[in-house]
Amino acid sequence: MQAFSVNFPGRGWFPPALLPSPLTRNSRNRRRGSQLPSAHEDAASAPIFQWHSLTSIHTNISAMFSLTTLRSVGGRLNDESEKMSSGLRVKTAADNAAYWSISTSMRSDVKAKNAVSDSVGLAQGVVDTAYAGMENVLESFVEIRNLVITASDMPQPGFKDVVKPTFSLDPDYAKSDVYKIDQRIQQLQDQAKAAMLSASFSGVNLLYHGKNEADKASQQVFTFTTGYSDGKVQTLNIKAMDTLLLNDDFGSYPGEFNPERTLFDGSDIIDAPGSFTPASIYWYNIPVSNPVTGDPEAYPVDQTYILQSIENHVVRFGSDRTGLYSNVVASIDQKIQQRTSKMAYVGTVQKSLEMYDEINDKMIDTATSGIGRLVDADMETTASKLRALETQQQLAIQSLAIANAAPGNLGQLFQ
Repeated sequence: MQAFSVNFPGRGWFPPALLPSPLTRNSRNRRRGSQLPSAHEDAASAPIFQWHSLTSIHTNISAMFSLTTLRSVGGRLNDESEKMSSGLRVKTAADNAAYWSISTSMRSDVKAKNAVSDSVGLAQGVVDTAYAGMENVLESFVEIRNLVITASDMPQPGFKDVVKPTFSLDPDYAKSDVYKIDQRIQQLQDQAKAAMLSASFSGVNLLYHGKNEADKASQQVFTFTTGYSDGKVQTLNIKAMDTLLLNDDFGSYPGEFNPERTLFDGSDIIDAPGSFTPASIYWYNIPVSNPVTGDPEAYPVDQTYILQSIENHVVRFGSDRTGLYSNVVASIDQKIQQRTSKMAYVGTVQKSLEMYDEINDKMIDTATSGIGRLVDADMETTASKLRALETQQQLAIQSLAIANAAPGNLGQLFQ
């Protein structure tokens, strides 16, 4: 059931009961000499009719609208609160399927790149340890060379037995000053070997290959992960023979070429001026064959007495002492150069790993930044929206309270 009222411009609102009938208004107009408004007159002068809903005790339309508004504000307030607490505007696929899918794939790539960073760090540890070991070996052999030069100017020692085993100390030689230098050289040899054996990081040693390892030194390759792109892992390979200094499994091979021999394996053959028989010195091991299997093996030697070998060759074969010492120094210099070349190679590997690590870190930062642009919430904007929605919620609650109180006001009409 509806009621209406009429608004006459400039005269206000009139309830229906107070409105004059059209006949009465026409009569008054005729008496005043006026006419009823025509269709061509300004529409603003015509009466305006407005409808009003009746107040009902069964259905509170105002409360329904207020409750709908409150629910809407509450839902948006929950969404903004979730963004504020998580820091994400796209947390699930329901928020934005495209951005969620892209960010999830990128997060997976970032995790893979983080694993690559760990692998590069491991490789750097292995290579840095090997380089430090090479430095120690280099220092030891530079001093060994200098000591050999010093021994060459000392008086020639005597021997009780001219013909004697290479690794057996002669008692008369042990009384000479040359033997004292020989002892110091042996100490430096031991220091260098300890540096090679201890140059192990996470079970990987680039300088020393021991017996009974799974692969032969010539077949051994160290592989390190250095990158990840397009679902593929990128690696860096280091051949063992490019870095090894000592192989206790090199053994004896027919012919002069030994694919397992490294820098300090076996003997160094030294040309002896004045003699048809070359001299030889051993550093750490000698090549032999396994008596049971016949496989090539290396036998480690603790005391090599390299200066005794030189001095004994002079006495036994009549070689020129000065020329022989000069050739020994040249042989040690050659080993120092070969070791320097291996150090240079390890240095290039170090630089490569640094570059791989830097590139990988940049890729991680770029991917992480891209993920943030896709899914991270703008905290300042979110905070502002949250504050505004809290205010709207308070106003909606007040509006709902007013709307709920409206039906109760009907009771005042019956008092």
